[in-house]
Amino acid sequence: MSEFVLEMKNISKSFPGTRALSDVNFGLKAGEVHALIGENGAGKSTLMNILIGIHKMDEGEILLYGSRVFHADPYVALKNGVGIVPQELNLVPDMTVAENVFLNNERKKGFGRIDWIQTIQDAQRILGEMEIDMDVTQRLSKLSPAFQQLVSIARLLSFGTQILILDEPTACLTVSETEMMFKILSRLRAEGKSIIFITHHLEEVKEICDNVTIMRDSRVVYVSPVNDLSIDDMIFYMANRKIEKNIKEHREVSGDVILEVQGLTREREFTNASFQVKRGEIFGVAGLVGAGRTELFNCIFGITKAKEGAVTFDGVSTSFKIPHDAIARGIGLVPEERRKMGIFPVLSVAENMLLPSYAANSNAGVIQHRSIHELAEKFSDNLHVKSASIQTQIKNLSGGNQQKVIIARWMAMNVRLLILDEPTRGIDVNAKGEIHRLIKEMAYSGVTVIVISSELEEVISLADRIMVMHEGHIKGFVEDLHEIRQEDILKIALTAI
Repeated sequence: MSEFVLEMKNISKSFPGTRALSDVNFGLKAGEVHALIGENGAGKSTLMNILIGIHKMDEGEILLYGSRVFHADPYVALKNGVGIVPQELNLVPDMTVAENVFLNNERKKGFGRIDWIQTIQDAQRILGEMEIDMDVTQRLSKLSPAFQQLVSIARLLSFGTQILILDEPTACLTVSETEMMFKILSRLRAEGKSIIFITHHLEEVKEICDNVTIMRDSRVVYVSPVNDLSIDDMIFYMANRKIEKNIKEHREVSGDVILEVQGLTREREFTNASFQVKRGEIFGVAGLVGAGRTELFNCIFGITKAKEGAVTFDGVSTSFKIPHDAIARGIGLVPEERRKMGIFPVLSVAENMLLPSYAANSNAGVIQHRSIHELAEKFSDNLHVKSASIQTQIKNLSGGNQQKVIIARWMAMNVRLLILDEPTRGIDVNAKGEIHRLIKEMAYSGVTVIVISSELEEVISLADRIMVMHEGHIKGFVEDLHEIRQEDILKIALTAI
């Protein structure tokens, strides 16, 4: 009998113009946390989508406990004990916790009616077994991202799931929330559950995983116990080369102020925010998840409206009522939620890249498609966007390549200030390096770049100056970054005002 509870043998899959998987083999044992890693576009998501029935494989077979299976859709996979917690959680925010735990698996009594008492009791029991104390009658939308993740795991457990696929489960979590998640995963492993752990945070692979499968260019290139590999080894197998570490550079920044914010306040989001950003500066904004960073810069960009305070851009006092006003003044925003707010999934790479530039490439109201095509090709080449063509739907690109398309959108507009919110979240180490390079190149060309990031190492390595926020307040600024450590920034964030 096989040692594996799950075997995927010789899996191949092609999409128009793209070979997504080539003869891939993957095995999962009972009671293990198995990391599946690789650069964006390596084939990880396609492999898991085949496992749960979203895509059909062209070749190969799937064995579950030694028997060949075919999952026509994710519900069939769930009934067979295989479920996924995706990056974009597939829960219903306006339903209660208990309703979400039993979504599509309702507890019923006579005449098909839902048994609400049993639903609440069973939801409490499942979460209690995970050692989570939670009011299951509250709306899911009231929970933090970490607890929404746990509800999604509880939903899988309500189906009796034995194989759990977690796709970037810690991307939106704080350090303490990640530790809580890992304790729960360790408990599930001890109960005999098998977990496929997909992440770009390789230090997490070392901390929680037993074995690792590494993919590159649609193939499996290495399988190993985690303890036999260093993080540098994993990076080498993922990229097929050594990745140079980010070297901190000292840059001379202009003393001219391009953005000044005074006393900006929005109820329950941020209070009395005052700061200046200099022309051509890489201005880092650090803080834990929930610090109010995204809310502050969404307000400045015109997505929301401040209760009080003033914003001055390039010497002119202004208040952007809508994002169009900010864009017209030369400000761009790459949002935190790339899939929800950054891209138009069914439009092409070229359309996503140049939609805001159509007016500048029109004659008497007629879009000059040739110039648009040439411009899209130019930026796609310069930014090394990997896609079958610029006519490929952007939803078929990896996260890193989608992010480069959004950055190119603002480069084509010649913005003077670009706000990047979590620019490398969910992006592999190679693509992260390319985006860091783009940020530096923009700054050297005179563009002011604001980098909002939960990754303190990223902010320290990129920024000329750092503003630290916590719970809606600006807690301090770091001017000299040569001796600064991550714990120094955390100390500033957590020190009382």
